[in-house]
Amino acid sequence: MEKSLGIEAARARLGDIADHARTTGQVTALTRHGRTVAVIGPAHAVQPAGSVKVTLWLGDDDHVRVLPALPRIGETFLVETTDGKEDHWLVTNVQWDLRPDEEPSVHVLCDFADSYSA
Repeated sequence: MEKSLGIEAARARLGDIADHARTTGQVTALTRHGRTVAVIGPAHAVQPAGSVKVTLWLGDDDHVRVLPALPRIGETFLVETTDGKEDHWLVTNVQWDLRPDEEPSVHVLCDFADSYSA
């Protein structure tokens, strides 16, 4: 169950609220004038507002994909191959390309994780 707290009251207790979210998994809504303006919760429970288009570099091959969030170094991808096998790839670097006359792009570099263990 989500609980709510006024944003001014939450300001003084932010550390306690964050610790509570981490240890219990509970999400706390922060309100201003009775309307939710933000939430504090464990990282896995708070969903991004949109999606991000990235180029996944899996070894020598590149794949443009839309993902629900920007991958982080150390995370893994499960990729199904054309022959039905599943390969695990480890994110080793995330690179933003920002150029004056182009749309920003994100490149996610991955290494084959041959010794993957869940």
